[in-house]
Amino acid sequence: MLEIWFKESFIYRFVTTLLEIIGQSWLAKTVNKIGAILADSKIASALRYISTRPYKPDNSMFYRLLNHINMKSTDFRSKMGRILKDSKTYAVLSNSIVFRLVDLLLIPMIAFYPFIDEIGRSLLGDFALIGLWDELYLLVSAAYVFLVWFFRRQGQPLISTPAGTPMFLLISVSLYLYLMNSTFPQLGFEGFRVVVQYILWFYILNSYLTDDKKAYLVTRLLVYSGGIMGIHGLIQYILKVPTPAHWTDIAEGSTGTRVFSIVESPNILGSIFILIIPLCLGLVLQKKRKFNDRALFFVLLGAMGLSLVLTLSRGAWLGAAVALLIFCLAINPRWLFLLGAGGGVMLLIPQVYSRISYLLSPQYVISSMTGGRILRYQKGWELFMQHKWTGMGMGHFGGAVAMNNKNLVPDTFYMDNYWLKTAVEMGIAGIAVMAILIFVLVFWSIRAVKQSKDYDTQLITAGGLSGMCGVLVHNLSENVFEVPYMVAYFWVIAAIVFYFGFRSRQIKAEPS
Repeated sequence: MLEIWFKESFIYRFVTTLLEIIGQSWLAKTVNKIGAILADSKIASALRYISTRPYKPDNSMFYRLLNHINMKSTDFRSKMGRILKDSKTYAVLSNSIVFRLVDLLLIPMIAFYPFIDEIGRSLLGDFALIGLWDELYLLVSAAYVFLVWFFRRQGQPLISTPAGTPMFLLISVSLYLYLMNSTFPQLGFEGFRVVVQYILWFYILNSYLTDDKKAYLVTRLLVYSGGIMGIHGLIQYILKVPTPAHWTDIAEGSTGTRVFSIVESPNILGSIFILIIPLCLGLVLQKKRKFNDRALFFVLLGAMGLSLVLTLSRGAWLGAAVALLIFCLAINPRWLFLLGAGGGVMLLIPQVYSRISYLLSPQYVISSMTGGRILRYQKGWELFMQHKWTGMGMGHFGGAVAMNNKNLVPDTFYMDNYWLKTAVEMGIAGIAVMAILIFVLVFWSIRAVKQSKDYDTQLITAGGLSGMCGVLVHNLSENVFEVPYMVAYFWVIAAIVFYFGFRSRQIKAEPS
């Protein structure tokens, strides 16, 4: 009944008519004709061949060795499993509600990482060990996936991933740089931990996601988390929650409330929305999704979209524009018309226009060159050229670790460009292996989109790829990967993309 009412509403009929008019326009026909010519070209044919080549883990000698050990250990693991199931402890635990909840929600709760971290630190900040909760959670989750492999996956091949090798390379190079190039070992260790620790969530999720229900549960919880922050951001704007004056340049003047939800930074909140909005959009557009479910995701999508605008974060807007551009190109290039129209409408909002026009003004250039990003980028580039091969040392400059230890590195400041910060700290050696990892991730994510089993899963893989690319762009103007839950979110979504792109085809399940 609700669905019938919605389809008869003015908004639905207006949008449908508008799309029909756009689809029949001269411009749309011209674009379709150009698209058809490009699609039939030899370059497009070569790109299709590259993008549709399947992932073959058996081509890796390292994978074959590990899988051989995996298969050889099956009998031993099976015997240990039988011993475990015969124990009284297992009988008591396996029938308990707590055990079932842990089995169901332990790893999916990573979706609420920002809430646990920010609220936990606010309420229990005086407790000395609260800062170790995420390390404990990571270790428990790693132990969980190991035990699942040990006791439940006898005789099944290992779950492989094309990103595994470049990730291992990055971890190895980071460890070498920490051991060999740390003026202050404590800073070097913290810098190493920030780079490596949260990447491990990719391995955990890659092992955990063995069926569509698990993958959709994690995706759904991520969207709920982002949606809650979006709604909270709108409430902040309505209540006119005061924001620090240093969030905008003095020359720009007051811009009003910049929403930040629970994460204490409008830029990081915007980056969370960059990751999750395309995923939510994918869920909204799925053909098999029920109307009530679709309506809920649509509301959350709207809340995140409005809050993204109200963050007044130019870097986040750019990242979101790139994300939605890639999403449209991956699913339906015609939607670029709507994207362009939406961008034009945003410029009609006074605060948005003011932020963008100030970015193009001489005052911004002067301010940026005297104490802003341009000055910091120049200083960062000079330091990179002075230590270009192995860098100044991980954690020694430009990020949160250095800023928290200004007694050791008093001349440091926030670089506001994660890639340049990484180059300064890790040199060519570090930034090169990181570039390899990012290239492999994006390249295989594109293949994941093309190799998804159906339209519904393609929407999820395209949403994940789009969000990741948007955050990679946002890192040009912000240290996004300095925030633990942003790195964790990024690699969790990467694991979801690889699951839906390469393993989901073997499993038939309805979207949930």
